[in-house]
Amino acid sequence: MKYSRKPWKKSRSAGDYFKADSGIINNKRREYRMYRILYVDDDEVLLDINKIFLEKEGDFSVDIVQSGEDALEQIADRNYDAILSDYQMPGMDGIELLKVVRSRFGTIPFLLFTGKGREEIVIEAVNNGVDYYIQKGTDLQGMIAELKYKLLRAIERRSIGDALKKSRQQLADIINFLPDPTCVIDICGRVIAWNHAIEQMTGVQKSEMIGRGDYEYAVPFYGQRRPILMDFLLQNIPDPEKKYPVFEKNGSTLCTEMHIPTLYGGKGAYIWATAGPIYDAEGNLTGAIESVRDMTEIHRIKHDLGVSREMNRGFSNMIPVAIYEMDLRAILTFANNPAFDLFGIAKEDFGRRICILDYIVPADRDRAMRDIGKMIAGGTGVGQEYLLRRKDGSTFPGLIYGGTVIDPDTGKVTGLRGIIIDQTQRRQSAQALLESEERLKLAIKAGGIGIWDVDMRLMVVHDISDWIENVLGYDQSEPVLPMNRCISLVHPIDLPGIYSKFYKHLKGKAPLFESDFRVRYKDCQWRSVRVRGKVIECDSEGKPVRITGIVQEIHPETEKPKVPDGGNSPVHFYD
Repeated sequence: MKYSRKPWKKSRSAGDYFKADSGIINNKRREYRMYRILYVDDDEVLLDINKIFLEKEGDFSVDIVQSGEDALEQIADRNYDAILSDYQMPGMDGIELLKVVRSRFGTIPFLLFTGKGREEIVIEAVNNGVDYYIQKGTDLQGMIAELKYKLLRAIERRSIGDALKKSRQQLADIINFLPDPTCVIDICGRVIAWNHAIEQMTGVQKSEMIGRGDYEYAVPFYGQRRPILMDFLLQNIPDPEKKYPVFEKNGSTLCTEMHIPTLYGGKGAYIWATAGPIYDAEGNLTGAIESVRDMTEIHRIKHDLGVSREMNRGFSNMIPVAIYEMDLRAILTFANNPAFDLFGIAKEDFGRRICILDYIVPADRDRAMRDIGKMIAGGTGVGQEYLLRRKDGSTFPGLIYGGTVIDPDTGKVTGLRGIIIDQTQRRQSAQALLESEERLKLAIKAGGIGIWDVDMRLMVVHDISDWIENVLGYDQSEPVLPMNRCISLVHPIDLPGIYSKFYKHLKGKAPLFESDFRVRYKDCQWRSVRVRGKVIECDSEGKPVRITGIVQEIHPETEKPKVPDGGNSPVHFYD
């Protein structure tokens, strides 16, 4: 079926059409790069100082020379974005250097340092093509700021001028060098541009397509002659949205996304195609342009991203703690299955806005808000315990850890993520342990039993202080005692027997260390006690490093004491 073409005229508006003879549109956003500057001055101190200040912020790379003659050699050998020169120099002054630069190197930006009150120098410099001049003064910071500004302005101005000169040539080449496959047709539907990228995508060379009409350009894509996007801009073709699986219209721009299996020699590709009209200087419709972007890699990334997200969700659901993520308003953006179970929230509730603060009891809510604010401001996300509330109103203690979510493009904080640990069981276990310890303490105190723990590496005794104070009667405030202080309480005659049994157990020849001996009470009386202990820790070489046990009084009325270990020979003991 043939479709009629009709002239189309439209008043011009910026960004709405493509002018064939308008040149390159200037993009005022400067792409960042370091500019190379040649600085000429016979004063070595000023050279070094100004070089440091100019290079400080990274906008400029500065080469320095001390004469105009050296400067000309540098310019001939290297490309510079601008020349900065002092006026008063021996030999060739700044004006003479300017004249030579203009005659040999054209419009390279040139800035001149002058002294105050040298208007005649300024006039001569302007007449010879200087871009800017800067008066030296005592305000170094102000002068450097002015110098940087004028350097950038001069470089930008030259760039704009060069762009204008090259615009027509660039306009002729631009379509061919577009990275996206691009085709341009005139008002009659004949191909007037078929760039290199579309040659690679379709396998059809420019020489085979230029000048062709009758929808010939559609064959490499669809295998038949048929209207494509740009034809809908030139012809009255009804229902374009029915021709494509995805169709968008934004003003006079048409877009579509689809998979075409014939591209790249049958490998196929997902493409995003965009078409727009072309107008002449008077606003007359002269043709249309269509660009195609290969989205295959994007589709692959989206697929991989979807797989990765599903894997992450799967892993998060395997972790037996609640995982959450929220935005800066404390609105929940992600939660794993254990989190839903912990708070009694159904997944259907996630479709509604869930504020995490609503699940913290009011008494702890202000503290939680302060902690969230600290983390967003860069504080550490150490665990904080709050009383949390389930959907049914029941409460439980929870330990919440959090960290910031950073946008990789902007570096800004976009939210928080972390874990929530139910502390109910830990609290119950801690309470049970506390009660058990209290019962043990009562039993030990009632039976006059003491606990001791010897660190063989430091030769100190832990946990014995309370027994020494409560049973032996000594005032004791130190929780850890040196071994020698404890030994000083033992009857010297009993020490050999104690040592014998102690080392016998350390060598593994006895399952327990057991010994009865006499100790000196505060009232200077010697009374018998019994100790039992066992090695509970060894080092990497198997040597005992920790032994613990109990000590208990032997009451004559309930038990006949054993004969204290050791002989009758006196043993001298040194504290």
